[in-house]
Amino acid sequence: MKHSSAIEDHKQILEHNLKEQGYFSIDWGRQGGVILGYILVFLGYYGIIANTYTFDQYGRWISFTEMNKKFLIWTYITYIQSYFLPAIFLFLVSFMLTYKEEIPQYGIKASLWLVPFIVVQGFIFYFFMYGLSFEPFIFQFASGEGYLNILILYGVVISGSISGMKIKYNRIKKRQSYYVE
Repeated sequence: MKHSSAIEDHKQILEHNLKEQGYFSIDWGRQGGVILGYILVFLGYYGIIANTYTFDQYGRWISFTEMNKKFLIWTYITYIQSYFLPAIFLFLVSFMLTYKEEIPQYGIKASLWLVPFIVVQGFIFYFFMYGLSFEPFIFQFASGEGYLNILILYGVVISGSISGMKIKYNRIKKRQSYYVE
């Protein structure tokens, strides 16, 4: 019975706050951070690649039918042309996903799932641009470059996650030593 009365009290407090504030707010918790990270990767990762790869060396726009089809699947080939911005962006998103978690393993797990998300996203963009075919699967899974792409993506994500975990751990240790002394 205590549990249901606590829920009733919480509902009354929320209704009172809603009337006072005049708007509705949602507390997303840790799922909200993960969803935000995935949305950022969805918009940002391929957005950076598309904005740098769709222009030639003279600054003229290239039609998607004239460009290399493999850049959607092997994203690492665009890193040099885009000054490693997609890799840095992915590193920072993985860093933040892990840094914000109380238990770093949750952030690492959420970050590791970014790689299949990016691979599937590349397939979807390829299908939208060039139609349905088995070509992206051949590019990704029947060639060494496809596996190299996956290894590079996992390397960036793992390094970002471990960096986030280590920096948070060092920050907590420094804070604890400050309060102990």
